[in-house]
Parts: sequence; C-alpha cells; structure tokens
Amino acid sequence: MNNTKPQLRMALITTTLMIGFVCVRAQADFFPSPGGSLTARVFPAIKKGFENRESRIEIKRANGRLIRQRSFASSDGQHGRCVDHAEWTPDGNFFVFNTSSSGGHQPWNDATYFYSRVQNRFYSLDNFIGPVTSDFVLRKRSTVVTTRLNSVALNEKEQVTVRLARLRP
Repeated sequence: MNNTKPQLRMALITTTLMIGFVCVRAQADFFPSPGGSLTARVFPAIKKGFENRESRIEIKRANGRLIRQRSFASSDGQHGRCVDHAEWTPDGNFFVFNTSSSGGHQPWNDATYFYSRVQNRFYSLDNFIGPVTSDFVLRKRSTVVTTRLNSVALNEKEQVTVRLARLRP
C-alpha cells in the first residue's frame, strides 16, 4: 500500500506537467503568412502568474503595424484559453488555431478559431459547426478538416470539412 502513494503522486505530477506542456506548444511563436504580407504571433497572456496557461494573438503587417489582436486571458487564470496548434491556410487568407481551457474545463473541446484577412476579424469555428473535438488539418486553399460533437447523432467525433471562405459571419 505504501508503494501506491508515491506512484499516484508521480502520476499526478506527470499529468500536471503534460497538461502544462500542451498548453504552451504555440506560445511565443511567429507564423508568417504565405507570401509574407502578414505575421501572426502567439504570446503568453500578459496576466502575471498565468503567462504559460493563457494566450494572446497579434496579427501584424510586414512593416510591423499591428492590425488586430485577441486575448484569451481570464481574470482568474482558470477561464481563459491557451493556443495549442496554429497555422495559416495555404492561400494565406485565414490564420487557424485551436485552444484548450486554462482551467481544464471541457477537456474534450478543442475550441477552434480563425482570423479572416478579408474581414480583419477573429471568429469561432465552433459557432459555425458546433463544438470542435479534435485538432485540425488544413487542406487546399482555405479548407479545414476536423471533428465535432454531434449530439443529435450521438457522435463525439463526427468528421467535418469546412471551406472557411464560404462561411458567412
């Protein structure tokens, strides 16, 4: 019985470290758009003490001029989002990224967002297709392939293919 407590403690520490690592994969990364006219940058959140658990994103022109930003920081460090995976679509019109909750809420939800170059705005892909439940893959032009929760069909991993250029916010 005494051997189980150290093993359990080590398992908890390992799990905590893995969750922390997953949450900082895209932190402080630069993502130049195809063609180089824009750059997206993912930063740790500004809030002291939660820098590695929550993210913010800046979109800048090649000359360095900030044109849009979005923060996923929360006041308590438990209700924000952390960028896990991010990349530009092959046509350079969208910057797509998924996130995890900084507080561990809804760990099944890989909330996915995208920045539209034409609209100069951020949007939630989940608002268009329902809760995203996995990482995404980008295909030709502006096509995103991912999975979503379909509660009607009782399917937690329904594959969805979305052309971002066809979405009408």
